Amino acid sequence: MTWSRLWADPLGFLWDAVRIRGVRLTLYLLIAAALFPSSRSILAVVLCLLLAIAWTRDFRRRGSTKIYYLIAALCVLAAGYVLARQDVLRVEALRAGKSPWNAGIELVSDGTYTGEGQGFRGPIRVHVTVQDHRITALDTVAYPDAISVKDNEVAQFAAQVFRTGRLERPTERGMFRGTGATLTGYMNAVESALVKGIPGYPQYSLPSRVLLAALIGTPPDRVTLNALAILFAVFIVFEYALQSMLTPGTGRSINCYNCATCVGACPIKEVEGVLMPMGLVLLTRLGDYERVKELSKYCVGCGRCAAKCPIGNSGPLVIAAAFRASREQRREQEALKEKEAF
Repeated sequence: MTWSRLWADPLGFLWDAVRIRGVRLTLYLLIAAALFPSSRSILAVVLCLLLAIAWTRDFRRRGSTKIYYLIAALCVLAAGYVLARQDVLRVEALRAGKSPWNAGIELVSDGTYTGEGQGFRGPIRVHVTVQDHRITALDTVAYPDAISVKDNEVAQFAAQVFRTGRLERPTERGMFRGTGATLTGYMNAVESALVKGIPGYPQYSLPSRVLLAALIGTPPDRVTLNALAILFAVFIVFEYALQSMLTPGTGRSINCYNCATCVGACPIKEVEGVLMPMGLVLLTRLGDYERVKELSKYCVGCGRCAAKCPIGNSGPLVIAAAFRASREQRREQEALKEKEAF
């Protein structure tokens, strides 16, 4: 697959791209990052680990130099993170003197501002109205657990702000589970709204904002982590099926029940820690055709597995499909090297 095909044959380029597992895993992570922005730091680490494992294996097997590109990218990101951190510390020091908690509402211009904070059960969004250097309205626009901001300490804080027109930190925290996190998120939402009305409020530099938003973001909450766990399971199941469907001849590996009936019928049963021939079927499903080729020398081709398998899977047929897939991959890689040489 070469980039020149993107213009000459876009459909063919896309077909070749989705047949590469690394490309598909990257797409999965990008989808998750778009759905859950607060999880981008975790997804960035996962992507780097997956690329490191895959490209290290390619380096050992074929001498591929892609791992060096990953190392260079990580070095650039590390340098960017150091610079962004210095910028954040500098800006936070400047903000301390203009914070609504320290300087009061006197610096905030009249108007209605929207702010967000992270509560116990998700993001909190509020509208804050300021008039004559007083908070005249404080409305909760969105929160997954709205009842928790209408009762207990959160409601008391909101009532106090509305009554005094100023920000004062509460002296006592709630006793209910999650009240403390919700109260902190609510206060952060009010603060983020008010700072929008302060002229000349210090801001991070553009490179720092891009790095923080694209890779780091905000710490993920419990809801995001639970959703990621479910999404990960869905991706794994989908990927197992997709790998075999995209590779001609290996689709039969999807039907394996993992019942090990073929293992009982096979005269070999196990070699190098792999159950035969069920292990070959699972390796084919994973796309590890080279490993299937390495283990194929132990298969005697008796066909007992196909006779006993409830769906008719055959070790020799799976091996033959893996050989064809491996041969096709090698041809594509050789063609790519030839084009790169020119």
